[in-house]
Amino acid sequence: MSGSRIEQARRRAAGAKRIAIAAAVAGFLGLVVVVRSAHPGHAATSSGSTGSSHSSTESSDDGSFDFGSSSVAPSSNAPQTQTSAS
Repeated sequence: MSGSRIEQARRRAAGAKRIAIAAAVAGFLGLVVVVRSAHPGHAATSSGSTGSSHSSTESSDDGSFDFGSSSVAPSSNAPQTQTSAS
């Protein structure tokens, strides 16, 4: 037998760590590929999609985000609060 049991265990542990690290790196890279392909900004367009179906507001998109017109107004009635002490 070459080496002690402790040395053999250390070699096995080092090999297991290398395998675990390689599996983690491969899993991370696989996840990155899946997420990038599913992202709507990077996904490939489908064969049935053409650019002519966009509305006129979408076709003039300059990359900015527009909230549209706002119609939210503050409430004219103050909330009714009731307190009681016992």
